[in-house]
Amino acid sequence: MAAAFRPVAHAQTRASLRQRGFDKLSDELRARARAARPGSPERARVILNLADGAAKDRARVALESSGAHVSRQLDALGVMVADVPVERLEELSLRDDISWMSADQPVRSLAVSTNNTSHLEVTTGASKLLPADNDRMAEGGGGNKVGIAIVDSGISPADAAEFVGYQKQTSGGLLGLGITSQTYVQSYNRIIKRVDFTGETKSQDAYGHGTHTAGVAAGTGQSSEDYAALHPGAPTYGGIATGASLVDVRVLNSQGTGTVSNVIAGINWVIQNKSAYNIRVMNLSLGTPITQSYKTDPLCLAVGRAADAGIVVVVAAGNWGKDTYGQTIYGGILSPANSPKVITVGAVNTQQTNVRSDDVVTTYSSRGPTLVDGLVKPDLVAPGNQTGAAETAVSSPSVSNDYTTTGGGGLIGGLLVGNTSTNTPRATGTYQILSGTSFAAPAVSGTVALMLEANPSLTPRIVKALLMRTAQRLPAYEQMVQSGQMSSFERVITEGAGELNTSAAVKLAGAVRKDANRAKVGENLLTKTGVTYSTLGLTAPIAGEAIPLNNGLVWIDGIACTDRLLLTNSFQLADGQALDSGFVVANGYMNADGSYVLPNGFVISSGFVISSGFVISSGFVISSGFVISSGFVISSGFVISSGIGSADGRLTSGATYGWSFAQQSTWASNLIDPASGNVNENQVMIQGEEAVPINVRRLSGTSPLFPHR
Repeated sequence: MAAAFRPVAHAQTRASLRQRGFDKLSDELRARARAARPGSPERARVILNLADGAAKDRARVALESSGAHVSRQLDALGVMVADVPVERLEELSLRDDISWMSADQPVRSLAVSTNNTSHLEVTTGASKLLPADNDRMAEGGGGNKVGIAIVDSGISPADAAEFVGYQKQTSGGLLGLGITSQTYVQSYNRIIKRVDFTGETKSQDAYGHGTHTAGVAAGTGQSSEDYAALHPGAPTYGGIATGASLVDVRVLNSQGTGTVSNVIAGINWVIQNKSAYNIRVMNLSLGTPITQSYKTDPLCLAVGRAADAGIVVVVAAGNWGKDTYGQTIYGGILSPANSPKVITVGAVNTQQTNVRSDDVVTTYSSRGPTLVDGLVKPDLVAPGNQTGAAETAVSSPSVSNDYTTTGGGGLIGGLLVGNTSTNTPRATGTYQILSGTSFAAPAVSGTVALMLEANPSLTPRIVKALLMRTAQRLPAYEQMVQSGQMSSFERVITEGAGELNTSAAVKLAGAVRKDANRAKVGENLLTKTGVTYSTLGLTAPIAGEAIPLNNGLVWIDGIACTDRLLLTNSFQLADGQALDSGFVVANGYMNADGSYVLPNGFVISSGFVISSGFVISSGFVISSGFVISSGFVISSGFVISSGIGSADGRLTSGATYGWSFAQQSTWASNLIDPASGNVNENQVMIQGEEAVPINVRRLSGTSPLFPHR
């Protein structure tokens, strides 16, 4: 009987030994060992802890005899690192000289990712939106494939990584038949077209202005991010729309100058080729002194045609904001920034802090009103002082167009699934710190690309309205208005609607109905149930600071700023006239808590949209969003009572209704004479706030350029 039990006793011994071996394996290795099939080529990289007193050399010999490759022997720790056949894990774990075996796991830095960490990305709120890595970028979210035409001095980055894009591709599969195909991420060049109108027949940006502009609008900042990953605290220089396509329209020569005819030719090409390259945005960080009304200026007429063709035109305001003594001067808006159809952008000095509470408009940023026509400009402002972005390859000391190739599956994998190799550009580029409204404008252009990816149905007028509606009025000027140091008019011709809020503008764009280009007068742009301007989360903090809901705007280019953004065909003024373009803004100032104080002392709480509760002279609050005059509701426009708000724009009669003319005493004796404006643009680019123009003269009231009705 005893002999009959021996096999059982032997089986129990093997089972206990096997369990003892498994007990020395980590969970991951245990699972792989149990699933291993005999003869499997699968291997595991393993860390082996040797038992106390174990003979290290004997253990190594045993490992290598089992087919393992020992890559490291750390004698002071009693540890070996080896690549071990998975089918031999159990056998090795039974050895007495091995106390524990665990998989060699990947280790990652605890530092925060350097992606989307540039000062520009953070202070505009863009960092909250942009994809975190290449795989996510391939899925969209960076303005992917939205074309931005950079009408400038050219684009020639120091490396291919600065304007690289990523997209998903599908391999050819087994023998190219599509069977067993795989999806993978591949890189591509986002500079999709180059044209030259300078006559130099060059593609390189010898001046450097265009490359820097493109970097602000859409640069990846990859080289700076790679450096910061190794040197914590180092700055990064990513742009806004890191997935947008770029069209290089070269109109400025190697010295950074050109002619109006060059620029017009470039604009003409953009209009003719907008569909071929999906050009939805055109950036002009250039200008020329105003010599005539925007109604006859060929450059203004050209950008107007582009806007009419569905292209959002973004233009730098100019750098004529102060005189020789550093004093503020007015009327420095250049052409074509004086066109009412473009988005005119001034520059903010962020003090190089991500918080916005200390931001002010730069001293050199051009103020309104525009010469001749007297329009209120700029439309908004954006970071533009001491802005870091891509340096041209012409001056960079580390130019490279090298790529590294990874993946591909080898010969067998290539036959089975097709080629899945990925080419990644090597990031070696350098960056420059430059200043000017030239580099504020592309921050807005990049934001527009993000908006149009979120909602391709947006028209240029709607884009402009959303950007202005979500802009943040700068606290420094609110305090000055409250204390009487600055009038509401001075504030607006300094900062426009306020500072660019990329996060809010893109979020609002995405919430607008997806057929916005077909919306009719009397219809809302926010149509989803439960979605209103005040519930979208547009006050989400930037750099830890909450953003106010209101900025005083009541009506912008046909859009009434109600909680659902009502489309109108006019805004009826207190004198019976009606605006069909332009804007209406509530006078008054904002408190630090975001509440709004109107001139009559009425306070609108921080969570209440102004135009949904606008106060008329009799003191009644209309909660529906319509202001009643003489007992009638105006369905195609809004009525504003005298003294509560101010308006600027074009009347339905075709005449100009200029807020500027009612405030003429503010600027009449302090307009710049463009013939004397010796502003050295190179000096502004390099020195920023320190740059001072020379020999600036005031414009005579008898000059034909003096604003008039």
